[in-house]
Parts: sequence; C-alpha cells; structure tokens
Amino acid sequence: MIKRAAELLDVKENELKEFEQEDVFNDNILKGVICRRSDNRYGTLILFQINEEETEQIIYCTPKIKYPFDKNGDYRWPNGIDELRAWSKLDGTNICAYHYKYKEKDYVTYKTRLKPVVVDSKFGRFYSMWNELLDSQDWIVKLINSNPNYNLSFELYGSRNPITIKYDIPLATAFLFGVRRTDSVIKPPSEFNSPVDFLTPISFATLGENSTIKYKNLRDGFNLENMDDLKIEGAVFYGHITGDPSWRMWKCKSEQIEKIHWAFGGIPKNALWVTAINTFEDIDEPTIDDYKELLKEEFTETQIIKSINKVKKMFDKAKEHMELVVKVNQLWELAKNRGFDICQDKVETMRFLSKFFNKKDMSKVGTIVLKQAGLL
Repeated sequence: MIKRAAELLDVKENELKEFEQEDVFNDNILKGVICRRSDNRYGTLILFQINEEETEQIIYCTPKIKYPFDKNGDYRWPNGIDELRAWSKLDGTNICAYHYKYKEKDYVTYKTRLKPVVVDSKFGRFYSMWNELLDSQDWIVKLINSNPNYNLSFELYGSRNPITIKYDIPLATAFLFGVRRTDSVIKPPSEFNSPVDFLTPISFATLGENSTIKYKNLRDGFNLENMDDLKIEGAVFYGHITGDPSWRMWKCKSEQIEKIHWAFGGIPKNALWVTAINTFEDIDEPTIDDYKELLKEEFTETQIIKSINKVKKMFDKAKEHMELVVKVNQLWELAKNRGFDICQDKVETMRFLSKFFNKKDMSKVGTIVLKQAGLL
C-alpha cells in the first residue's frame, strides 16, 4: 500500500502511514494510507480496502496552511492575485467531513488532521464532542449534503476543547472552507450557501492596496487585541489568482500567539507547546519522535536540534499535563454523577475533587475544570 500511495500522491514513502480503523459513523472498516506531507496533501487518505472489498480512492482533506513569507521573513505572494479575502482563525480541533464510495453508495464520515476517523482517545473526547454537535446542529449535515462534490473543513472549538484561546462558549463548530473531491481545489466559506456563519469576515477597506501591507496591518491589529489577554488567534487569508480555479490560503497569527524567530533559528515556546498538545490529539500513545515529526512540519531539522533540550522538556511537560487532564475529566465525570455541579457550587465540587489529588496540584485541577466549564 505504501509504495502505491507514494506513486499516487508523488511523495516519499516515509511521509506515509498505514492505518486500519473502524468508521464508527457508518460501521465500515477502512484500510489505507494517510499522508503527512506538509502541503495540500497533508492528511490526505488513500483507501485501499473497505470491509472485504478492495478499492483505490484518494480522499483530499484539510491542507496544511502556511505563512506567506519564508524563513528569512521575505513575503512570497504569487503573481496574479485579483481578490484577497480573510476570515477569523479559530483555535480548536480541525474536523474534515469527507465522502467515500462503497458498493455504489456514498458515505460521509469525519476525521481529525492525522486520524482517518474521529475517535475518543485517552487524551481527547473528540468523537463524543463532535457527535453532540451533529445531534444539536442540523445545519452541519444539511451543508454537507447540499455540497456533495466537496469535502468540508470545520473547526471544533470552545472551553471544553481548550488549547490557547479562551472561549466563553462551551462547545461550537464553524464551517471553514471546502476541498473539491476530485482535485483538492479550495473554495472559501463565502462560495458556499451556509445556513450558519460563525466565522467573522474581515474587511480590507482601510488596510491599503498591497497584500503585504494588508497582512502586516491586520497582524498589528491582532497584537493590540492580545496585549492584555489572548482573545484572538488570527486570520486565514484567501487569495484568488486569475485563471486558477483554486483559492490559495495563508495563515496570519498575532505575535503573542506565535512569535516568528526564523532568522535566529529558535523555536518559540508557544509553538513548542501547541505542537506538543497537537501530538497528543493525533496519536494515542505519542513518543518524542512523534512530537519531532510534527515540529518538522513548521521547523527545520537544524532548528529542532538547536532546541532539543527545550523540545524534550516541553514534551514531558505536555505529557504530564495531558495525563492530569485525563484524570481530572474522569473524576469530574464521577463528581457530576454524584450530583456536583461546578457552575452551581464551585466550592463543594472542588472540595470533592481535592480528595483525589495532591494539594500542590489543585491549582492546576481547578484551572482545567473551570476552563472547560467556561468559568475561567
């Protein structure tokens, strides 16, 4: 499978990983290969077997979004941009709704970045949270069904899925963009008839004529918004190029979220932390080698080697944090079953939880619970 997938996607074999996993949304067993090349093929699946039936289906999913500048800070906009748009960037877990064929029937299922199907894992109840939204937000399935030629990208975010930005809403999703099934052509959200629009479009009316000026001015605005507290992650730019059916995408983050140290070879502490957390999101029992593989998507081997001590410390810190989160959530579930409600009686709930943790950990325990309850 690996050799054939490398030929189909034109990537190296070591950028691919085999999988066999149940599609829990449709009761099918999927077997194939997932791509880790950090470009438009990122997360792409090739299905080679569904249940006992052989197949060969390329599934284009959420691509890797890059910056419009290189590691020296030089901007590299493509020629021929005739339109530039931007929408706010959300800080959560990407969920891609994708289609596949089995016995002449079209099936829809859902995946995270490097998993073929959304699952509940030791470190994240992504399946449970996504199922909640599918049950309560019927617009999601309506949007998918009305656009059968596209795989659709969503963001699962909120205080119950905390990463960096604090959200008041416990759990929500937003439609981001579509990926054409046949050739990975990208269309921004405004090109679809979406019944709900959670994303905030950004106007460029006063941001100047030049793409770089627009980008820098917008980032400066994010920096001001995040001066006292992290309120916004940034934006995603969409550029339409004359004669090209696919829109290009570039990310724009505030400097507080991700300081860019390309020229000096350092890896920002925040980037190390977020990538470490993402490692636990994508892999059930991650190792530091898995962590380094994800870091390679944004940083060079040289940068990682120069920062290896920070890399090791951050991985250990993230592992300790995620294991604490797992324990806290298990005991918080027990507390709820015993009748405790953190929103109604914070003191009694925390007193109950304190029976299971060392006193020195209670500050962290409180932060985890209060964040996920939307109280912090």
